[in-house]
Amino acid sequence: MNFSPGDYAIVALYAIAILYIGFYIARRGESKSSSSVEFILAGRKLTLPFFVGSLVATWYGNILGVGEFVYSSGIVAWVCFAFPYYIAAALFALYISKKIRENKFKTIPEQIESSYGKKAGWVASIVVLVITIPAAYLLMLGVMINIFTGWALWISIIIGAIVSVVYLYTGGFRADILTNAAQFVLMYVGFGALIFFAYLEFGSPLEILDSLPEKHLELDGGLGWQYVIVWFIIAMQTFVDPTFHQRCAAAKTPSTARNGILISVALWMVFDALTLSAGLYAAANFQLDNPLMAFPILSDAIMPPIWKGIFVTALLATVMSTLDSYAFISAVTIGNDILFPLRNRIKRIRAYSEKSLTKFGLIITSIFGILMAIALPSAVDLIFKTASIAVPGLLMPLIISYNKNVRLTPNQAMAVLVSSSGISAIWTLGFYLNLDMFVSIEAMIPGILLSVILSMFFIYKNKENGYQY
Repeated sequence: MNFSPGDYAIVALYAIAILYIGFYIARRGESKSSSSVEFILAGRKLTLPFFVGSLVATWYGNILGVGEFVYSSGIVAWVCFAFPYYIAAALFALYISKKIRENKFKTIPEQIESSYGKKAGWVASIVVLVITIPAAYLLMLGVMINIFTGWALWISIIIGAIVSVVYLYTGGFRADILTNAAQFVLMYVGFGALIFFAYLEFGSPLEILDSLPEKHLELDGGLGWQYVIVWFIIAMQTFVDPTFHQRCAAAKTPSTARNGILISVALWMVFDALTLSAGLYAAANFQLDNPLMAFPILSDAIMPPIWKGIFVTALLATVMSTLDSYAFISAVTIGNDILFPLRNRIKRIRAYSEKSLTKFGLIITSIFGILMAIALPSAVDLIFKTASIAVPGLLMPLIISYNKNVRLTPNQAMAVLVSSSGISAIWTLGFYLNLDMFVSIEAMIPGILLSVILSMFFIYKNKENGYQY
């Protein structure tokens, strides 16, 4: 990509602005309270605009992957990456969001522990930690900085991590929310500008349809409906997404949580329309060796100086908003859910508060994430495979914990958690051994199906045996 001095200036101003918001503005609005609720959940005072801005921004960390999917396969990217998640998010809003705020627990592991005991809560802590360490997003951000600056990848990863995470150490969740709000605005401005210049250069999106491969306009993209249905099942991971739970727990009122998610769904539809159009513009007009670069190459070809810098800033903001949110949740998991409960057993941490241990957790997850992204970039896919193992075990026990009419016993919950994650682990091993049956089906699918079936069986048996809820 070719950049002007003005483009570099825009990106530099963005970095300065994010640090200013994260360090200064976040601290200015901070309560004098030093409680863990203040640091981890911004005092549970998250208003609707900031709830929406933060949740929308954190949902697109793999923005280059979205461009790759649209460029390669067409509108099926929306059918797989967007539509099923709208349904899952709406169900989450209507049936779970209020209960999270009303239950008063700060994290998913605390909710699990309250329903199934300390052992289950500890296992849930490990699961959440596995799916929130931000190595994948650090790598994506490092690659983008590398493209923009030409710096070595490892330097780009470290700089990206510092700019994305450093203000969380002092500002906590409030800093995360405020920077997310700014990044939310940049996302829409940047992609809105990209579509505007694409329209000027190539005409309306409808005019380019004839230039697209036929499969790009098919709902299944030529991939088959089994592939599409799998994504509807995968979208169920929304119910155990820590960013949803954290923001619902931090909402000012239960209604703020519910309405915030529903509004976010509407805004995701708008942003998905922008990314879908951008990917189709790229597919219709460029032959790319690396489809992952669909958005950057399109912007490089059609956007003038300054505006190109704004778009690159939008890409950076999209990745960083997810990176810092997951980094903070990972830090909370280490400090609040793993270390703090051990304070009576480990003398060295006995004197430290949840807030101090969460800050320590932020240092640990940042270092570990950086090392993973630098040393094992090819293993980042392993993080996603690990999430495919972790999510099935947590899904049904967590959903059931919010339902007062049905229940699992602690032993049943552990059985669901271990067996569901276990079968997904076996499936993942089969995938790496290149066994046909395991390669053709995503590892998360059998785990989720077993979790649902086993949970329904236990619930039926509990009712049949007169188990008291």
